[in-house]
Amino acid sequence: MEDYFQQLARSWRSVTSRTVREAVAVLLLLIVVLGSGFSALTTYANLVVFDENRFTEELAGIFDNENVHRLVAASFTATTVEMADLPVTPAGAAGAAQTIEQEIPAVVAALLTDAGNDRLLERAVRQAHGDVLATESGAVAAGSPVRSVRVDLGPIFNQMLNEIAANEELAFLRAAVPPADAGELTVLQRAEPADRFWEFLGQLQDRRSSTITLILLCGIGSLLISPSRTRVVWSIGTGIVAMAGILGVGIYGSRALLAVLIDDTDTVRVAQSIHEALLGDLSGRLVDMALIGVLMIVAGAALSWLWRRFGPTPPEETAVARSEARPVV
Repeated sequence: MEDYFQQLARSWRSVTSRTVREAVAVLLLLIVVLGSGFSALTTYANLVVFDENRFTEELAGIFDNENVHRLVAASFTATTVEMADLPVTPAGAAGAAQTIEQEIPAVVAALLTDAGNDRLLERAVRQAHGDVLATESGAVAAGSPVRSVRVDLGPIFNQMLNEIAANEELAFLRAAVPPADAGELTVLQRAEPADRFWEFLGQLQDRRSSTITLILLCGIGSLLISPSRTRVVWSIGTGIVAMAGILGVGIYGSRALLAVLIDDTDTVRVAQSIHEALLGDLSGRLVDMALIGVLMIVAGAALSWLWRRFGPTPPEETAVARSEARPVV
């Protein structure tokens, strides 16, 4: 009887220890899964958002978009109409605004798709990337913080002005002096309610290496602590697949949210085009992340079956089996 109680006590201690180890392993698994999602974002941000060459490459074809043509044409038209109202406007040219509105869209579309302007447009995107970094870091320019991302299409505006001035009705524009900000478009504005977004971007850049290190340590720790190491493998895989799905839903949800946050239809479409261009890389990484998770699930399930089929019997099961087999006196 005494041996029975001793075996039962050892079995209880073993079960209690197993429960504690499983709880700690689950906690570490949660950190691994959440960290994997954050790591995917940090890797994407480091390779695309904060890298000027990759940023420019991803947006290389944005000026072929018809929605971008309409948005740029609308901005150029507004600026040119203002110029037409300056004192240099000759008598009888008050109706030139209608001609300007008719001429500019086709000229802008041709200039933005002209291979001869590729270098100018690439330079504009690189300057915009500099604004992104300055806006994210709160850099100061001309005595005040940089709070907007602008695309400088001044050279394209000047080309457009020369072409439409070939029209006799608009020839007076040759004598007009464009404003200093002619051709500049604000594509993103940092506002107080959205400051957390910019702070989050900064965190993505600053915490990439520490996040990856934390994932590795917690993953190894969960494998060492957990009573069932094979279950850890497929559990991590399941969590990674779920995290990839959550981030994927977030990407498409944020794209749809643009239509709610922006009033102008053309602006919404341009913003969505930029969204697709920049986040296409992240979408691909999430697919890879989900595939890795599926492989871990399959590997973990296979290892678990092999261990149960061919592995040793757990000590607590052996102790219980012996106690059940021993006759009660």
